[in-house]
Amino acid sequence: MGCTNCYSGDMWWVLVWDIVKDFLVKLSTLSEAKKALEGLFKGDSGAQFWLSAVKRGKKRSTTANAQIHLWFGQIAKHYGDRSALEVKCFCKDAIGLPILSDSPTHGDKLSFFLSELNYYKHTYENKMKLIQFIPVTSEMSTSEIKMFMEQMIFYWADLGIHIEHKR
Repeated sequence: MGCTNCYSGDMWWVLVWDIVKDFLVKLSTLSEAKKALEGLFKGDSGAQFWLSAVKRGKKRSTTANAQIHLWFGQIAKHYGDRSALEVKCFCKDAIGLPILSDSPTHGDKLSFFLSELNYYKHTYENKMKLIQFIPVTSEMSTSEIKMFMEQMIFYWADLGIHIEHKR
């Protein structure tokens, strides 16, 4: 994984903290995926890789994304002493990371990354800065974002904050 600009096609490598992003393979991109894989194996003949293929589920709706961002604002407004970004970072850390860590697609990569950062040994303030640069909800499947939203509702309801669905 330590390459820079390994592939310049549609979306093969997105190099954020040296992590390889998933590549969507369709009939139209199969040859591109093959080229990218060949390039990966050219670098070191003795290298070993784990490859997995996961059938893509339904694409997440922008409605779910808009809804959770609306909730971040509602929660911030309720408190009055924090921003929507601060609420978002808290939710990504407290609710999102555990969900994504259990993901068959992203769990191993995320656990490795968090371990390398010593993420859980940082202070709360530093974790809230770091989490801004860690993709969490954007990596979630439809079922995972639904779980995230349900847990947000339950968590904040327990604290007396009843977040509402957009009407």
